[in-house]
Amino acid sequence: MAFLGRSRKEDLRMLATELGLAPSDNLKIIELKDLITNSDGYDEEFVKDVLNVIVEERTTTEKQKAM
Repeated sequence: MAFLGRSRKEDLRMLATELGLAPSDNLKIIELKDLITNSDGYDEEFVKDVLNVIVEERTTTEKQKAM
């Protein structure tokens, strides 16, 4: 679960949305983490995999913009 605390806020917001949750724009990182981990269908491995995909997509997009 520590992997959530090391994530960017924008990644956690996207993760929550992907999980079918409705995060508000003013949530702090700890609140986003709690929202995700307390959701009904929380499965740590699944969430970790989805978050990894989100981070990879973001970093790929950032690299493409930098070129």
